[in-house]
Amino acid sequence: MFFALQKFIGYLLMPAGLVWMGLLGTAIWSWRKRLRGFRLALTCLFMVYTLAGNYWLGEALIGSLERRIPDLPVNTAPLDAVFVLGGGSELDRGLTPELSESGDRIAAAARLWHAGRVRTLVCSGASDDGPQTVRNLGEETRALWRGMGIPDEAIFVVPEACRNTRQEITADQRLQVLRGWRRVGLLSSAWHLPRALTLAQRAGLNATPIPSDVRNRSRRYQIWHLVPQHRGFALVELASWEYLGRWTGR
Repeated sequence: MFFALQKFIGYLLMPAGLVWMGLLGTAIWSWRKRLRGFRLALTCLFMVYTLAGNYWLGEALIGSLERRIPDLPVNTAPLDAVFVLGGGSELDRGLTPELSESGDRIAAAARLWHAGRVRTLVCSGASDDGPQTVRNLGEETRALWRGMGIPDEAIFVVPEACRNTRQEITADQRLQVLRGWRRVGLLSSAWHLPRALTLAQRAGLNATPIPSDVRNRSRRYQIWHLVPQHRGFALVELASWEYLGRWTGR
C-alpha cells in the first residue's frame, strides 16, 4: 500500500499530474464562485484531459483494435512473401538505422524468415521527417535485416515512395500480381492491422494478417493509473489515430 501511494504521489508531481491537479482545483474554485459558463467549460476541460491521459482508457482502446487480429497459426505452410509495413525503424545520431518503438515489425519478420515460414520479405515506406532528405524506410529495413542475417536475395524493397498505409498497400498489391505470389502475409503492429486489412480488401490484396508489436499488456490496474500519464496519452492518441484513419480511408 505504501509503494502504491508513493507512486501515486510521484505521478501527481509529474508535469501531466500537476496540470491535472491545477485543472481540478480551478474547476472546484469556479463552482464555489458560481461562475456559470466558466465552471462548465473548466469541468469539461478537466474531464477531457483526464480521459485523454487515462491509462485504463488507453489500454481498452488499443485492446479493442488488437483483439481483432488472431496470431499466425504455427502450422501454416510457408508464405511466398510477407509485406512488412514501414514505421519500424529510426535513425540514430549517426544516421544509422535502428529499431524504433514499433521495431518488432522488423524483428518479427526476421524471425519468420529464419524459421522457414516465409521465402521473401518485402519492405516499404517513406517519411518526410528525415534530417535532410526524405527517409527511405524500406532501405532502412533492408539494412536492419542484413544485420539480422537475412541475405539480399530474400529481401525486396518497394521502389515507390509510399508515405501512408494506403500507398503501401496499393504498391504491395501490384507487386503480388507482378511476381505471381499466391500466398502472402501482411505484417504490421497488431493495433495497425485492422485499418491495414480494410485498405487491403479495397485494393484486392488477399493477405494473411501477421500481428506484432502488441501494446495491450493487460497489466493489473493500480491506483496511480488514475492520474493522466505519458503511457495513457500515448495509447489513447495511437488508438484515436487508427480509428481516424479508418474513417477517412487512409
